[in-house]
Amino acid sequence: MMRSAVIRVTLFVLGCCSLTPLLASAQAVANKQSVLSQARQSYYNLRSQGVSTFNCSVTPNWELLLQEQRKQDANRADAAIKMLSQIHFTVTLAADDSVKLTHNDLPGQTPEMTTALQQIYGGMEQMTSGFFDTWKAFMLNNPFPEVSSEYQLEAVGPQYRLSYREGDVDVATNMGRDFAISNMRITSAQFDSTIQPHFTNTPGGYLLSAYDASYQSQKPEEATQLKVRLGYQEVSGVQMLQELDLSGAYGGKPFAVELAFSDCQVGKQHATGN
Repeated sequence: MMRSAVIRVTLFVLGCCSLTPLLASAQAVANKQSVLSQARQSYYNLRSQGVSTFNCSVTPNWELLLQEQRKQDANRADAAIKMLSQIHFTVTLAADDSVKLTHNDLPGQTPEMTTALQQIYGGMEQMTSGFFDTWKAFMLNNPFPEVSSEYQLEAVGPQYRLSYREGDVDVATNMGRDFAISNMRITSAQFDSTIQPHFTNTPGGYLLSAYDASYQSQKPEEATQLKVRLGYQEVSGVQMLQELDLSGAYGGKPFAVELAFSDCQVGKQHATGN
């Protein structure tokens, strides 16, 4: 789960931070299953809130995306925004955790404009797919391994350090004694990635509110950095995305994207545990 999330999200963008060396000596946690069980239950989870599906309208901030073009030709930027504002994106979560972004088509475009639109559609699909793969790891699944699986849990000063392996990927997670994750490092022979999540403490558990991350493969041109900031709204009694701000760099090229989620509809089933 965590491997696929990291690999796919970093195909588009990720944001950076290195692990801080921990100078305190590590001690194995005797009651590690009890600690991990508490940690798994400490996070806000849409599935445990009874959510089976949802769909939302997604509106990009076209002004932000075209700010460089506006500096060169304001009239052309205005015309582009007027045309792009006719595109209606919808993101849909299915019961199997798959997320799909769909859109309407704009008829009557020139071949040149059709090609440009296809690039926009592809970029939006890649971006949302990558983001939701990371988001789902916290909001639909669980950022920790199963309690009965193989893992090491150590007490290092005021933190816990959790390490385990998924396939050919090694995962190392640092969290406080309150179970809030401060850093995750995912490594393999092909890549090295870190994620620093931030949370809002809600009655339902830790709600993912932001994360910084980095990704480096064996190809320097794939180096990615990302800062993600999230805003939520209450829909049918659960926390649903309202704002998504992404910024960073891919291959040294900076970017900034803002998305607004509206008209969300939530499908529910009987709530289950984490």
